[in-house]
Amino acid sequence: MSTQDPLLEVKNLHKHFGSVRALDGMDIRVNHGEIMSLVGDNGAGKSTLIKCLVGYHQPDEGDIYWRGERVDFQNPDEALDAGIRVVYQDIGLADTISVARNLFIGSEPTRGPAGTLDVEKMHEEAADVLDEIGLKSLNDPSLPIENLSGGEQQSVKIGRALYFDADLLILDEPLRALSVKEGEKVLRTLKKTREKGVSMIYITHNIFQAYEVGDRFQLIDNGGNAGEYAKDELDGPQQLVESLKYVAGGGDLDEFGDETDVAEGTT
Repeated sequence: MSTQDPLLEVKNLHKHFGSVRALDGMDIRVNHGEIMSLVGDNGAGKSTLIKCLVGYHQPDEGDIYWRGERVDFQNPDEALDAGIRVVYQDIGLADTISVARNLFIGSEPTRGPAGTLDVEKMHEEAADVLDEIGLKSLNDPSLPIENLSGGEQQSVKIGRALYFDADLLILDEPLRALSVKEGEKVLRTLKKTREKGVSMIYITHNIFQAYEVGDRFQLIDNGGNAGEYAKDELDGPQQLVESLKYVAGGGDLDEFGDETDVAEGTT
């Protein structure tokens, strides 16, 4: 694979559920070390697209290329083995166990022939991960995850994906239900993650949040392409709002968020 090839490329993807066309000729690409913001209203096809990318659904038509090779993931485990991880907003953490255990859940380090849990190593490596994602102030990995704020919990999920060598993170509405202050923490984590060369798909209906972190923007409407823009081609997020408003037939701008949804000082 040439380094000039996209890390991920999707061509003419279709997915039908009975008479409903959830995806209708969708194209996307994600380059190495960039955040591609996938933006569309609720019901536009974002979730179906992601499920097709990771093998949860099989597309009816179209091609998916990973590292320049056509792939046909049959289940999410195959996508995970390839280096694609999805970070969901609502699931993925166990509230009553420690931050460290949540980072390594299912893959905890052990020692000795009996396979005893190596708590010391787990805490040391957890501290390194927290430092790496900008949560150095969280200096006690033994704390229950429920003691952390919503933004910190989201960052822990991202840190877990990094520790297990994800090449592409897919973030499904990561700021939903978070306050502006907590959203700041997640956005900072995403920027630090991008600096490490990890590519991301940032899924949202909120254009102003997408603009804050995105390098490129793919608009989706009714399961199809509604526009693709590089950040340096835009004067600001309002152009994206107007584009989506146009393809949606003049819908209410409020459904795409507003400037107050993005915390100041995170650029």
